[in-house]
Amino acid sequence: MNDVTPDVRAFLVLWAQAFNAHDIEKLAALYAPDAVLYGTTSPELHSGAEEIRTYFRNTDSVRFETWRSVRLGDGLVLVVGNYLFSQSSTDDVGTIPARFTLVLCHKDSSCQILHHHSSRRP
Repeated sequence: MNDVTPDVRAFLVLWAQAFNAHDIEKLAALYAPDAVLYGTTSPELHSGAEEIRTYFRNTDSVRFETWRSVRLGDGLVLVVGNYLFSQSSTDDVGTIPARFTLVLCHKDSSCQILHHHSSRRP
């Protein structure tokens, strides 16, 4: 079994860069057309590219803290970890510690998210 860590690390860097740049199109392109997302700040399940695109309309930034990956099968990887969101308002910067689960699908030389769940850490 090949180590998937370098590919996952590169993908997480790409995701964080798009998120922090508030580049909704680039971020949405990292999700498969039929992906599902349970986001940190919404009680609703977002299904498909258009719903996922509408979820990412904020000014937060993110920093990955820790994560682990496990190969589920040919081209499928489970990633579980923690990240930290920063929210800026007029005079205050607040942080939200959160945990995430991603299922990534590797096809050819690209990778897309099939499933993304994120919730506040207790």
